[in-house]
Amino acid sequence: MFTFDEKHLAAAVLHPLYRRLTFASTYSKTIAHSYIRQQIDEILALNSQEQMTLPEPSKKKHKSMEDQFADPDDVGGINAIDMVSTTTVKNDELDKYLKMNIEDIYKQSNPLPFWKHHQHKFPCLSLLARRLFSIPVTSAAVERSFSAAGLAVTERRSSLDPDTVNNILFVRSIQNLLERNPDFFS
Repeated sequence: MFTFDEKHLAAAVLHPLYRRLTFASTYSKTIAHSYIRQQIDEILALNSQEQMTLPEPSKKKHKSMEDQFADPDDVGGINAIDMVSTTTVKNDELDKYLKMNIEDIYKQSNPLPFWKHHQHKFPCLSLLARRLFSIPVTSAAVERSFSAAGLAVTERRSSLDPDTVNNILFVRSIQNLLERNPDFFS
């Protein structure tokens, strides 16, 4: 039997048709939402690291009276503001997405047009959706290539050059393509 992974559930949440997870238990919904929030945290952390790596040259700022006499032991300050805004972004994106009304044109099997259109409204969720939906569904094509390589390299032909094996596999894949679609190169 097939068991749902947290990535499967997150992908279902990020698909406009299935975002409410009506087929899943409350526990599965919680797992999916926490996984999405965790991934958004990682995306925000990567973005902040990139911004720290390439700092913009800043002009010398004059400190205000309040900044000059601020208590250094005072907890909060700029770091607290950054944490609040990051948490707000994380929660706002997922919550806004879950509460929004989806237009009928986006209720289709391919969720990528929805995320392309809404990438400015939901930048972190859009990036996460593109990551999750770009995962190959199956490895059958790779398995067929390895099987063909196994047929090409046998005991008698074990000393074949790797480039020759690649050429054999390429010709074989072109032949299979032309058998399925003779007008492919026309």
